[in-house]
Amino acid sequence: MPKKKIEDTEAEDAAGLVQQILMQEATQQPGDREFRMGVLAMAKEILERNAALQWEQDKTRGLSVTADEIIEEAQKLLAFVDAEV
Repeated sequence: MPKKKIEDTEAEDAAGLVQQILMQEATQQPGDREFRMGVLAMAKEILERNAALQWEQDKTRGLSVTADEIIEEAQKLLAFVDAEV
């Protein structure tokens, strides 16, 4: 599968996950800590899925995802959610 299509699919998946978290926040009104934990979990899932896709393309790589990578991606997602349109 071409890399462009994989990136498009990843962007759509990430947007869907952000939408799910926002809907959950609107219905349950979780605290800031719970929201951030949800974003961390989402970032972890995205990174693990991306690592698995990369492994499918190049089976010589490992499937490691570090905590720092998860935190970095979560910060990007939070910045996106908090950005004013």
